[in-house]
Amino acid sequence: MKTPTAGIDVASTSAYCCLLSPEGQKLHEGKFAATAEDAARLLALLPPQTAVFLESTGRYHLFWARLLAAAGHTVYVLNPLLAKRLQGPGQVLRRHKTDPIDAHSLAQIGRLHGDELRTSIWREDVTNDAVRALCRARVSQRRQLTNTLKRAADLLGRMLPEATMIKLNKNLGWTTLFLAITSLAKLRSLRQSTLEGHIGGHAEELHGLLRGPLNAGAVFDPLLPALQAELRLCQAHRDEQERLERDIIEAVIAAGRAEDVRLARTVPAIGPLTAPILVAALPRDLHLFGSKRQAESKALAFLGCDPRVRESGKWKGGSHMTKRGDRMARTALFQSASCALKHVPELKAYYDRKREEGKSHAVAISHVMRRQLRRLVAVLYDRKAFIHLTQEELPQPSN
Repeated sequence: MKTPTAGIDVASTSAYCCLLSPEGQKLHEGKFAATAEDAARLLALLPPQTAVFLESTGRYHLFWARLLAAAGHTVYVLNPLLAKRLQGPGQVLRRHKTDPIDAHSLAQIGRLHGDELRTSIWREDVTNDAVRALCRARVSQRRQLTNTLKRAADLLGRMLPEATMIKLNKNLGWTTLFLAITSLAKLRSLRQSTLEGHIGGHAEELHGLLRGPLNAGAVFDPLLPALQAELRLCQAHRDEQERLERDIIEAVIAAGRAEDVRLARTVPAIGPLTAPILVAALPRDLHLFGSKRQAESKALAFLGCDPRVRESGKWKGGSHMTKRGDRMARTALFQSASCALKHVPELKAYYDRKREEGKSHAVAISHVMRRQLRRLVAVLYDRKAFIHLTQEELPQPSN
């Protein structure tokens, strides 16, 4: 690069900076605490419009990135794996690792490869980050709900083993049923029509089971308060999820990405919960990555859905999904692919072809995930809704 480059190795409460001239001469290096005084000292040392290179470190790099960007410097935030791959030959053999070495290595990477790393320029997008934070909160809330339901189902199995025979816990209505009773006697006194109001098709089987002798009737009443406590917690989680879903919609609108979400929803099997997660994980302007094919390739790598090929000479190892990218978005994409197997015949047929070729379920569904992501990138890149043609509407080959 034709400008000075600075490499900053970030820690939780401090950072080590190495400043290099365009020719590679070390101009300054030192450690700076994450305080206003040291921040001002660092800014005073950096020449105007310095290119600053940091590694992504969760939240710790944000203090320095905001500070330097606000001062007019160009800030690059690199994936640590990319930074490691771009390191020069100096540390290949010994692999020493210290703050000064890491900072100098980042500065050298910027000096030698800065022009190739334009897509790593840091631009904070507060409103989009708000969408992602709410999506993460919803994922966490969903996990807590699942775990609470599992504990409640386990208690139900101890109290009423017969319910396991009819898979009563698979019917969400059972939670309201067991919140409405005060004892086993009360449950047994309910009419079949009342049971149907709660659990629908399972009512007849449960009504019949309750008429006969029960295996664990003696423990039912003592364990009922614990079961109801878990069920009330489930209801609280569901209420919070509804609030989070409303907040996500409002955050998507505030971030100006409502149209992106609408376009994403036109792709079959991408629903109202997965669309905001996937959209928030992708950049606003996919054209920055070049052609549509290049944007698709970058998106696959960013979500960790690209295969890692392992070959050497005649040896060919198995290919595995890298899983190095955005885990939350990758999980949402997996959920979309799983849904597609049930509701999108075309993708189910594509999955079946992969299975017939000898692919395992995990590999076959990864192919469906990649196809779904390509469709999503296409609609966002072209700014056009997805058009799904039926078999009758597909162009027929000419004779």
